[in-house]
Amino acid sequence: MVCPKCNQPLDDDTVFCGNCGAQVAPIQAQGATVTSPYKETRMSDNRAALAANDNQQVMTPPVPQRLEPQALPQGNVSEPPKPPGGSRSPLSSARFRIISALVLIIVVGGAISLFAALKNNGTTGTATGQVSFIDNPNGVPGNTDALKISVQGLQTPPSGSHYDAWLVDDTNEQITSLGSLTASGQSFVLSFAGNGGSGKAGTNLIGAGDKVEVTLEQGDVSAPGGNVTLSASFPPKAFVHIRHLLFSFPSTPGKIGLLVGLLSQAQLLDEQAILLQTAANNHNITAVQCASQSIIDIIEGSQGAAFQRLPSSCLSENVGSTGDGFGLLGNNAYVALAAAHASLAATQTDSTAVIKLHAGNVEIVMANIKGWAATIEQNALALRATPGNTTDIQQIVLLSDHIYHGFDSNSDGRIEPAAGEAGAITAYNEGQLMATLTFASGT
Repeated sequence: MVCPKCNQPLDDDTVFCGNCGAQVAPIQAQGATVTSPYKETRMSDNRAALAANDNQQVMTPPVPQRLEPQALPQGNVSEPPKPPGGSRSPLSSARFRIISALVLIIVVGGAISLFAALKNNGTTGTATGQVSFIDNPNGVPGNTDALKISVQGLQTPPSGSHYDAWLVDDTNEQITSLGSLTASGQSFVLSFAGNGGSGKAGTNLIGAGDKVEVTLEQGDVSAPGGNVTLSASFPPKAFVHIRHLLFSFPSTPGKIGLLVGLLSQAQLLDEQAILLQTAANNHNITAVQCASQSIIDIIEGSQGAAFQRLPSSCLSENVGSTGDGFGLLGNNAYVALAAAHASLAATQTDSTAVIKLHAGNVEIVMANIKGWAATIEQNALALRATPGNTTDIQQIVLLSDHIYHGFDSNSDGRIEPAAGEAGAITAYNEGQLMATLTFASGT
């Protein structure tokens, strides 16, 4: 066999001439032969060169069947092989750690941003505070026409914003503005005196609403428009009986609250006891009889067995009061009903620990008043019959003062809601403490 181009002798199985490089036989594919891309390129270059030099057509051999080579990265840099067992290569592990770190940074950054946003909006998840209901010190006692708010842990509001408080009556869709909270040390506080003062009774707040809300506002507002930051609601079932004690009861004169009427009649009883002592010191028998009957009427009420209206002659002795007719003692009088409704408030399914504590104190005081009033009643009946026997007058005066002011029996400088100590003033205060509200975040 010779080369058709240069006549160089060749072996029978030669494909290309070793002298001139010309192809002298076709390339035969055998099975699944994989041809190197680099060899393929060199062969193509050789064929092109031969065609250019000799200006003769070069036969293109059949394309052998081969597997497609994997694409190589730019620069012909191949990726290192993966370690045995399927574990990540050092490069993959490094990438994983970098991606994990970036995700962690994003999560932490988002949490910080959220916290900052909540802070700037005045939202608080840790704020605690209370609403305490009291009497306006310059107004008429027994009206619960003022309140105090104290909140700890509330965030400083953004510039131009402030916290406002509102008393909301959902039933009647009425809102009472309580004013703005002001910073005081680590707390935000508000004192609301209502529309009472200078001897004038203000609106009873226990009857004016059923919850208190604190909102974040901007500028001067007459109604809540911002987000509710804190709220505190009366438990509806127990609140019915708290209102009976402090606001209104259907069968009392003027439908006043039971503890309100009790406080008023206890004060009147104390005043009549002082008049009785003055009459006895002046040896004024008529005035002693009039004052004795007045005391009996206040204790028993108009339904009492010994109740009598004072004759006109008593007016000339400056004794003319017989109470409001409801009475302190009796099944349907102030003492028994106040104790009953304190107990009812404490035993409702929505009653709180605060309500139960102070309702129990009200019941203790009612027991004190009941015992003292029963002793006074017996002494007054005896004195009315024998006005010249003034032996028990001092006891009447002392126990009447106990009923109204209470008595520091253990000399610790305090009159506490304890047996033998507390009187009507303490009972009324304990009733107001039953109405104490505790704030919860948001709505």
